[in-house]
Amino acid sequence: MLIAIEGIDGAGKTHIAGRLARALSQRGHPARALNKSDITFGDNFADSRLSLLKEVIWPQQGEPKQDLLGTHFYLHLLAAWFSAIGCLLKGSRTISVMDGSQYRVIAKAHRRSGLSLDVLRGYFASAAEPDLVVLLSIDPRLSWTRRAQFKETELGRWDGLAGDPRTAYCAYQDSIQVLLMQMAEADGWMVVPQDETTRDTDVVDAILQHLSVYTDQPNSRPLSVPELQLLADQPELTPAAT
Repeated sequence: MLIAIEGIDGAGKTHIAGRLARALSQRGHPARALNKSDITFGDNFADSRLSLLKEVIWPQQGEPKQDLLGTHFYLHLLAAWFSAIGCLLKGSRTISVMDGSQYRVIAKAHRRSGLSLDVLRGYFASAAEPDLVVLLSIDPRLSWTRRAQFKETELGRWDGLAGDPRTAYCAYQDSIQVLLMQMAEADGWMVVPQDETTRDTDVVDAILQHLSVYTDQPNSRPLSVPELQLLADQPELTPAAT
């Protein structure tokens, strides 16, 4: 089973993915946090190819202020990377909680290139399809305060946004979040709003309740038909014995 934690840059995806995987493990479910940009197969040849690809996509030297290679160049690279994640997860009985997915890549490419969402989805036909996507909704003015530094792409520089970094970041991330919210509504994602008072435990608890891990709690809601089917297909999600 694959759970993807989505959201804009700075929404807390990696942190929540780790906390959720740990919470599931503590409840007796085989779970792991999967860093989408750091995967290995344990095979020398495959891992050496991935290492080369990773350096091209996420270079250690950092990002330039402008992109001379174009959207399609990075789309093909990222499509290959997410295809590899699909191969890695094929047949797995572990709950993998991944910090992001191909959907944010699609949203950013749509904003930058104007390519339709359907065309962009086609690039990622071989990517792993999450069983559940959780969108962490947050005001960019709040997420801006969560990190000390953002990359050029996260500031929208590659999309032509200039000027004050905070203003550029908020404008760019606002536009990406609009697209992600549209995807969430169309595809039935779970949306978890965050504000200044939201704790990470609040977010994790909401997701666990959605997965009906808290079936022994009096306030748990009944499972929907899709969730019942999800649990039927994934035996490892049945509640741990009390």
